[in-house]
Amino acid sequence: MTRIVADIGGTNARFAIAHPHRGGYRLESIQVVNCAKFGDFYSALGQWLEGLDQPQPTEACIAVAGPVEKTPQGGRVTMTNLGWDIRAEELCSRFSLERALVVNDFAALALSLPRLPEEDKWALRDVPAQSNAPMVVLGPGTGLGVAGLVHEGGSYRVVPGEGGHANLSAGSERELELLRILAREQMPVYNEYVLSGGGLVNLYRAVCALHGRPAEDLTPPDVSSRGLDGSDPLCRETLVDFLNFLGSAAGDAALYYVARGGVFLGGGVLPRIESLLPESEFEQRFTNKGRLGDWLQGVRVEVLKAGYPALIGAAAWLEN
Repeated sequence: MTRIVADIGGTNARFAIAHPHRGGYRLESIQVVNCAKFGDFYSALGQWLEGLDQPQPTEACIAVAGPVEKTPQGGRVTMTNLGWDIRAEELCSRFSLERALVVNDFAALALSLPRLPEEDKWALRDVPAQSNAPMVVLGPGTGLGVAGLVHEGGSYRVVPGEGGHANLSAGSERELELLRILAREQMPVYNEYVLSGGGLVNLYRAVCALHGRPAEDLTPPDVSSRGLDGSDPLCRETLVDFLNFLGSAAGDAALYYVARGGVFLGGGVLPRIESLLPESEFEQRFTNKGRLGDWLQGVRVEVLKAGYPALIGAAAWLEN
C-alpha cells in the first residue's frame, strides 16, 4: 500500500509517496518546500497533493520536529517556531484520509534504521553489529535529537530520548578549557548547546576566546564553509572540536542504550563536515569510557548519508 509521508522541520517541509520495496520503502514524488511560504501545514500539504500525477493514498504519517501529543485520533503537535498546528483528525477530514498519524521526527528516524538500504549509510566503525540488539541514532541539526530502537517479539519499538539536554562531557584538557569558557554563558553546558547548528557558533566563540581573539558574527554555514576550505584556522579547529565532542556523546548514547546493534549519526550538520572525521579524535572519544572502553570496541558506528530517512521511518509507523 502506498502512503503519504512528510518530514516537517523548522525551515523545510519534505513530502513524498512511499511504496513498499524489498523490505523497506521506495520514495517517489519527493518535494521540499520552504515552510515560511505557507501560512499553515495544510496549505503546504494541499499544494503538493494537487501536483501529484497518481491517485492520492488514503494513509499518511507526518514526522514533526517537536514534542508530539498522543491522541486516540493519531497525534497532534503545535510547532512553536512556525505556529503550525498539525492534528491527525484534521488531516483525515481535510484530505479524505482513512488513517493519519503525527509522530516525532526522531522517532521516525529511529524506525527507519533497519529499513535503510546500504547505499544510504557508511560505516565509520566497521565492526559487526549484533543481530536484533538495541540501536541508537543521534542527529545534530537545529537541536540534538536522540532516540533508541529495540527489538521485541519480532518487531521494533522506538525508545524516545532527550540526550540533547544531558550534560556535555570533556575528554581532554583543551575541552575542559572550552567548557569553562562556555559555562560563562550557559551553566550547565548541555550537549545541544554545542552539538547543533546554533551550537557550532557557540563553540566557535569559545575557540576564539581560548585563543584570545575576538569572534566574528558568523552563521553555522559560515563556520562550516570557512573551516572546510581552510580559510579560517579557528573555524577549522571548531569543526574538529565539534566532532570530538560528538564522539564522546555518541559513546555515551551507546552505553545508555547498550547499542550493540549500532550507533547511527544523522542530522543536518554532520553531512556537511564529515570529511573532517579522519582529522578528529572521534574514535578515541567514542571508546574512552574507562572500564567499558573494550566493550565499546565492539560497537558499530554508521553515518547516515544526506537523504530522506525520516520519510522511510514515517512510512514504517503505519505498519503498526
